[in-house]
Amino acid sequence: FEKRSLCRRFEVGTVTNYSPPHRQVYIFENTTAWVEARWGDQVRRTPNHTLHLNKAVKLDPPPTGMPFSKTGGQLRVRVPRPQCHGLEQPPQREARFWRVGDSSWTQVKMLFAGAGMTCVLGVNGTFMVQLRHKPPHWSSYWSDWSSNISVPEEILESPVLSHQLGKLGKDGQRVLRLSWQVQWHPWEPSWVSPTLSSPESPPFSPQPVLKEQRDVTYKLDVRMLACACAELKEEDTVVLGWEVTEHNLTLSGAEHEVLLTAVNAAGPGPAQHLRVPAEQHADLSFKDISVAGGTVTAQWEAPVPGYAFCFEQQALPEPPKQGVCIQQEFPANSTHSLTSTPGSSPGALAAPGCHRLAVHGWDTERGWATFALWHHYASNDSLAVPVNISTGAAAVVLQWKPSPRAACPGALAKYLVCHVAEGDNVTYSEVDAMASNYTLQNLQPGTAYRVGVWEVTEDSDGTCSAWWPFQTKALGPQGAAWRGNLKYLGISLGLPAAAAIYHLSKKRARRLLFPPLPKPVGTKAIQFSAGEMSQGQPRTGLLEPSERFNPAELLLTELNPGEETTDTSTQTAVPHPDVSQPGPALEQPVAAAVSPPGCGEELPFSYRRQDLLSPVGS
Repeated sequence: FEKRSLCRRFEVGTVTNYSPPHRQVYIFENTTAWVEARWGDQVRRTPNHTLHLNKAVKLDPPPTGMPFSKTGGQLRVRVPRPQCHGLEQPPQREARFWRVGDSSWTQVKMLFAGAGMTCVLGVNGTFMVQLRHKPPHWSSYWSDWSSNISVPEEILESPVLSHQLGKLGKDGQRVLRLSWQVQWHPWEPSWVSPTLSSPESPPFSPQPVLKEQRDVTYKLDVRMLACACAELKEEDTVVLGWEVTEHNLTLSGAEHEVLLTAVNAAGPGPAQHLRVPAEQHADLSFKDISVAGGTVTAQWEAPVPGYAFCFEQQALPEPPKQGVCIQQEFPANSTHSLTSTPGSSPGALAAPGCHRLAVHGWDTERGWATFALWHHYASNDSLAVPVNISTGAAAVVLQWKPSPRAACPGALAKYLVCHVAEGDNVTYSEVDAMASNYTLQNLQPGTAYRVGVWEVTEDSDGTCSAWWPFQTKALGPQGAAWRGNLKYLGISLGLPAAAAIYHLSKKRARRLLFPPLPKPVGTKAIQFSAGEMSQGQPRTGLLEPSERFNPAELLLTELNPGEETTDTSTQTAVPHPDVSQPGPALEQPVAAAVSPPGCGEELPFSYRRQDLLSPVGS
C-alpha cells in the first residue's frame, strides 16, 4: 500500500488472497495498492489500484419480490433502499433484460432513481429482468445481479363485455348478468424455448415465465353513483380467476358504474366500462309523498332489515349527484318518514324539470336494495298543448310536439283530445302519452269545429277545453270533379270489358247456332248389316242426314238417258246374292249401281261433301 509516497509491505507467502489488518491500512484517504511476485531475481508487479477503502463498498444484490408494473413498454420497479451505514446518497442502478426469443442480454444503465426505477423495454413481449446497484462513490463496486424478475406480456386490450339487465323485483333488487371474451390468450404462448448462442446464457429456464403468463385475473369494480357512503364497509370489488368468463351482480334500482379489468403480473390492462341506468318504472311506491315548493314529505316501508338508508334526489337528465346517507338500524316491515331532504338545497324540487326521488336500504348480506321510487315533474306551464291542424273533408290530422312530461317516467298519464261542432255535444278521445299525432275521423264536410289537446297528469282533474277552431273542406267542385273522374274511369274500364263480353258471346252463339258437322271417316257409324240389306229397309243411323230419302235413291245414281256410256272401264254392279232380282216386268232402265272401290264413278256432290257413304267392309 502506498500513501503520500509511504509504502507499507505485507508478506503473504504463496496465497492468492489476503486481508490486511484494518488498523494497518489507510481507509479514509485514497490509497494505491498492488501485488508483487518474486522468484529468484525476477519481480512481477500487477497494475496499480487506487481506492478509497472506506468508500469501496460492494452492496448485496437487490432483494427478491420487488413490485413492478409495465405500461407502454416501460417497466417500473420499486427497489428498496439498501440499509448501509454511511450511504448518504441513493445508489446507482443498472438493469439488464432478456426478451423471450432473443439470444443475449440487453443492459441499461440507470441514473439516481430514489425508491423506484424505470426501464424502457421497447416492444411488447415476455421478459426476464435483473438489477444491480452500487454506491455513487467512484471506488465502490457493483453488486451481484438480482434474482430473475419474470415480466409477462402486457395486456393491451380490454375484454369484450356483454350484459343483460333484469327487471327490478319486489325485493328492490335486479340481476345484472355479465359475460366477456378476450381477444388475447396469454396462457397459450406461441413461442418455443429458444436456443441461446450467447456465451452468457440466462441462468434460468423459460418455464417460470410461462407460469407467470397464466396468472391472469379479472377485477370487477362496482360503484353505486348516487350512494357512495364512505362509512359503510361495502365490498365493491370482485376478483375472479382467469378461467371465469361470466358473473352475476345483484344491484339496486339506482344508477351504477361497472369496470371490468384484466390484470396480470405486468399490471392491469385497459378497463371495460359499463354504465347501468337507474330503474325508471317500478312498482315500488312511497306510502305517502307530497311536495310543497322545495320541501318533500315522504313515508316509506322497509320490507327487510338493514343498517343504513340512502335518500336519492336527482334532477334528470343531469349527471347523478350524491345522495344523503343515514346510518340507522331498522327492522323488517318498519315504516319511516322524512321531511325535506337533509343537506339538500332549498327549493331544489321547485326548479322546473323532472326529479327522481328514491330511498335505498343497505344490509351487510344483501347489499343495497330500493325501497321506494317516485318521479315528479315541476312546471307552471299550462296543460293545454299547441297543435298543428291539417284539415280534410271528413278527417283532420292533429300534430303536436311531445311534452317534456313524457320524458319523465310516470309524470304524463295520457293525452285527452276533445272536439265539438256548433250545436253538438263534445266528443272525447284518449291518446297514449308517447303519441305526437291523432286523426279525427267521420267529420261532416264543410263544418266548423273546435278542438283541444290536453295533458293528463296523476294530480290533474283530466279536463279538456276545445278552443282551437278549424273547418272541414266542403265537397263542392272537388266532389263534382271526383265524380267526373269516377265517370271517366268507368268509361275507360267499361269499353274493354264490353268488347270482351261481346267477343265471348259471339263465339258461343256461333257454336250453338252453327255446330260443326262431324267427320266419321274411318268409323263404323253408318254401315248396313246384311239383314237390313235383304229387307231393303236399312235402319236409321245416328248420323242420318236431316233430309229424308228413299233407300233406292241413296244407293243408286241417276244417269242421263241421252248420254251414251262409251268408257270400257265402267262396269255394271253385280247384285248381292241375298238381294232378290227384279222380274222382267219390273225391269227399269237401270243405270249403274254403287261402284265398288276402284271405280271411277263419282257420287253426287251433296253426299261426297258429307262423306257419309262408305262401302261395307271397307
